[in-house]
Amino acid sequence: MKKSDPEVWMVDSIEDGVALLVEMSDEEEPALIEMAADLLGDSAVEGAVLVVPLGEVGEPLWGEAERDAETEANVRDEAERMLKELRTRDPGGDVVL
Repeated sequence: MKKSDPEVWMVDSIEDGVALLVEMSDEEEPALIEMAADLLGDSAVEGAVLVVPLGEVGEPLWGEAERDAETEANVRDEAERMLKELRTRDPGGDVVL
């Protein structure tokens, strides 16, 4: 049986022991899931990019997830670039309605 490619997820936030994960895919609208942060072990860190292997029937094996430091750095750099760009567009001051 051919082993499936792993899935890649990012830990968006963790609140009250619940982790919100966003699937990192080319889809226009990525999948979101919530799960107990304990299931991710040491990988339960906001901003972590997780490579999650799939089991025999395609189920994510969360306990075997590994962090991808290179992708994390790329995502962080892109977010910082976008923030800088947005700051250059902001004229500052109060908005009058």
